[in-house]
Amino acid sequence: MKKLLILSFLGMLAFSGCKSLNVTHPESDLQLPDQFSEEEADSTATMAQIAWENYFADPRLRGLIGIALAHNQDNLITLQRIKAARASMMRAKAGLLPEISGRAGAAQRKFGDFTMDGVGNFDTNLSEDLTEDQLIPDPYKDFIIGANFEWEIDVWGKLRNRKKAAAARYLASEEFSKSVRTWLISEVASTYYQLLAVDAEIGILNENIRLQELALQLIVELKEGGRANQLAIDQFEALVLNSKSQLEAKLREQQSAEYEMTRLVGSIDIPLERIELDSAVERPRILEVGLPAQLLQFRPDVREAEFGLQATKFDVNAAKAAFYPSITLFGMAGFNAFEFSKLFFSPASTVYQFGAGLTAPIFNRRVIKTEFELAKTDQQIALLEYEKRTLNAYLEVLDLVNQIQTYDNQLKLKQYEVSVLERSIENSNTLFSVGYANYLEVITAQSRALESAIELAELKASRLQSHVQLYRALGGGWN
Repeated sequence: MKKLLILSFLGMLAFSGCKSLNVTHPESDLQLPDQFSEEEADSTATMAQIAWENYFADPRLRGLIGIALAHNQDNLITLQRIKAARASMMRAKAGLLPEISGRAGAAQRKFGDFTMDGVGNFDTNLSEDLTEDQLIPDPYKDFIIGANFEWEIDVWGKLRNRKKAAAARYLASEEFSKSVRTWLISEVASTYYQLLAVDAEIGILNENIRLQELALQLIVELKEGGRANQLAIDQFEALVLNSKSQLEAKLREQQSAEYEMTRLVGSIDIPLERIELDSAVERPRILEVGLPAQLLQFRPDVREAEFGLQATKFDVNAAKAAFYPSITLFGMAGFNAFEFSKLFFSPASTVYQFGAGLTAPIFNRRVIKTEFELAKTDQQIALLEYEKRTLNAYLEVLDLVNQIQTYDNQLKLKQYEVSVLERSIENSNTLFSVGYANYLEVITAQSRALESAIELAELKASRLQSHVQLYRALGGGWN
């Protein structure tokens, strides 16, 4: 009866206050629109399902991306993190199973004559009921071999929830790895298109320097004929020097971009052959962005946040279960004797122990409650992170769609502007040679034409890079 009262008292202590631990898992109230625009979208067609091998047409770019995925250190680090998350999941899974461990030992001990053990052993050896083999030796020897086991019965689901949390975090680590690979692919492609733009700008500057030097030579000849002065020569010479200075800056930018590409790829020995900017064509169409709801399915960072939110849900459940008593089964079985020769060959050396224990939190409930509150706070943070990533993903796609559309319109205008300014160079040179235009008008025409041509190259690269960012914003094609 006394034991029953003690167990009942422990049970009441364990369950007291647990009624107030009501767990309500928060749900996101963020609702995305059905469409990205007012136009009807085809839900079966989306660039999010296009793998990077098919998204990028340039074989040189695909080769660089392949090398980067194999050698980039950031990507390799995330793969190691996946292994660590998988190991944590397997450890949590093993927590549901009994712990069985082998045990073997040998010891020798000399008991003092004025100790309880020494007197007791001496007195025991005087018993007439003992056989010669059962006399306790002095010094005392102890040989044991067997196995111990311990098994916590998961009555309240604490271990199961820990296992589910570890599994969710393992899946989140895989999605994080996809996010890193998507980022890496987009960075390699963006840097590649930046290099194409710089290459084009260097070509434009070289051609303009050639034309400006011809114009400088012409003005020198005109001065010798008395039709121009030194001021005109100085202005044309300054224009050539300014263009050469811009060329040096672009060469520096080109080298820096190549170093950045080497860093992204993760290897020094990489091919740096490139196509011309005008040959780089993005393959997907803008109408294939799909539906906003597909971002939740295809975006690795959103999926990572979703799995993280699931993990915190299981953490809260496990933290609540820690308030309840835990039941543990334990025991051992094996052979124990004070003579090694009798350890295995005598049935009398067989030993075993089986039992059960009940552990209930009493004085450490404050610690457990703190862990419970922390788990709930982490869950709220995970929910906000999920909502933030979802909203950002939707807005990123909208922004990129708008960018690509406006880039197309801007490119048409800029191309027409470049053709007009190229025509103005020819006209200004002709008019200057017959005396109907001054040298300042020629210089202005050449300067503006150079600026416009460089702006056109930058616009072409920006449009290509916006398609790269759209590939990333829609999820990277991992599904």
